[in-house]
Amino acid sequence: MMKKISHTTSARLARRLNELRGEGTYALGKVLNLIAVVVDDDGVRAVVDSALAVAEAHPLRIIVVLPDATDDGDARLDAEILGNEDVGPAEVVILRPFNGAGTSRVSLVTPLLLPDAPVFTWWVQEAPTCPTDRTLGQIASRRITNANAADNPLGALKELAAKREAGDTDINWAGITIWRSQLAALLNEGPHEDVEHAEVGGNTGRVGSHMLAAWLRLRLGVPVELTHTDTPGIEYAILHRPSGPLSISRPSDGDIAVLGRPGRSDLQISMPMRSLQSQLIEELRTVGEDSEFAVVLAAIAED
Repeated sequence: MMKKISHTTSARLARRLNELRGEGTYALGKVLNLIAVVVDDDGVRAVVDSALAVAEAHPLRIIVVLPDATDDGDARLDAEILGNEDVGPAEVVILRPFNGAGTSRVSLVTPLLLPDAPVFTWWVQEAPTCPTDRTLGQIASRRITNANAADNPLGALKELAAKREAGDTDINWAGITIWRSQLAALLNEGPHEDVEHAEVGGNTGRVGSHMLAAWLRLRLGVPVELTHTDTPGIEYAILHRPSGPLSISRPSDGDIAVLGRPGRSDLQISMPMRSLQSQLIEELRTVGEDSEFAVVLAAIAED
């Protein structure tokens, strides 16, 4: 059950969490800290809805930070705490600062961080162009942005590339993992021929299709044509070879993709669009640098 606390401090919240652990209300053994930066309660709900699935893969403490709000009262910090009965092997602390209490976000968060555990900062609804310039990015070993939340997603991704530091990533990179895996598997099937050129079709107003096209261009060393389609994400990828094209296509309204291979019957496979939870779980597996993402991001910036 959610515990609401008014007019508190981060130090008091940390003590309360320790008390709840001692009472057996909350589980021990958290392996990482996740600072989730949100702009409103929609962001809070997205984090809380993801917490259970994420915690089953990575027991963790999630600290949700809202912007400093204004009302007629004095400076104060209100908070909510959720534990095992709500979010499984996780602890979620939602910080709601008012009237200047949130001026220093680092001061709010630091007392709540688990010692000797890596710190991830995730901008749930934002795409800061230089995460390490943000105070909550400076205390994290891994910084996760969301380029699709920007007014110009591709522009935000290119700005991230220009100022990127080791440990910076974008959650939409995890969104194309299944596409990369399936295409790599297709290429491993015989006959083993060079790819002459490739095509990617998807929503170019979102960054996933740009990431996949750049990844293919780097992996294959061939031209890749990117075509806009009126779909939520990526609709198809085609690899043209002398014996005929290899293809993966997924209708925008379905979870089933079709693999096309020359001389063989089409094969249907399960390939749903990845949920926010599954993308976050993947991002939290990497504590340090993701060198493949860094190379792809640099290639996108050069386009």
